Amino acid sequence: MPSEARVLFLGSGGARFVVARQLRASGGMWFHFGATQVQVDPGPGALVRALSHVPARNPRELDAIVLSHKHLDHAGDINAMIEAMTAGGFRRRGALFAPRDAFKGASLLQPYAAAFVERCEILEPSSAGYRVGEVNIASSPLHHHAVETLGIHFEYRGLRVAYLPCGRYDEAIVADYAAHRPDVLIVNVLRFDDTMQVDHLTWSQARAIVASVRPSLAIFQHFGTKMLEQNPARLAQEVEDDLGLRAIAAYDGLEIDLSTQVAAVRG
Repeated sequence: MPSEARVLFLGSGGARFVVARQLRASGGMWFHFGATQVQVDPGPGALVRALSHVPARNPRELDAIVLSHKHLDHAGDINAMIEAMTAGGFRRRGALFAPRDAFKGASLLQPYAAAFVERCEILEPSSAGYRVGEVNIASSPLHHHAVETLGIHFEYRGLRVAYLPCGRYDEAIVADYAAHRPDVLIVNVLRFDDTMQVDHLTWSQARAIVASVRPSLAIFQHFGTKMLEQNPARLAQEVEDDLGLRAIAAYDGLEIDLSTQVAAVRG
């Protein structure tokens, strides 16, 4: 099992009310895959959270920024993070991966900031062949969401990490994640259990996805108000007890050694 694969949650909250009130932070995730550093979904506060974490994360050391979709809670700090990664644009470097509509139309990504990045790549649905450092990147089919939204599959020295962002439950999407056989599955679960017809998972749906995909490690994050009221840590423990895999509810500032966790489950 490879070493030095870990993730830091600069935020674990999602949805308008949680983000607007910062009941949970919304800074996205910062991955270390060996020497390669990748930030995913830099929402509002991402830059401040990265610099204030102990030890701080240095944006000038980032190799790539990956955006699952262009909504505010995922991309609010995209321009600030690009400027920090490129020393205010004076050092053209790094890569940006995002769905096509993040680069056009009504998008938070500013053209001037995108020009600072050495390499901008459009993530097409169900595509592979993207790479940064030692990390291979592939995308899921389009999620059912208000804007173009793609899940991300990372592979680093045999360790497979999948990120399932926002979107309505869809069995075809679940089948795609299962086919990639991730060791680690990170799931955005905004809602607990309601009848609202919105493009986000409920807790029961997120749990069913984990049961179908069967990763060694499942991590839940991007919680809305109702999920926070239900104690995500308790819910994750129930999944762990029932399914016999490692399950963690993310919180702000949580850092997880992914390789160690996966190795522990495998025995």
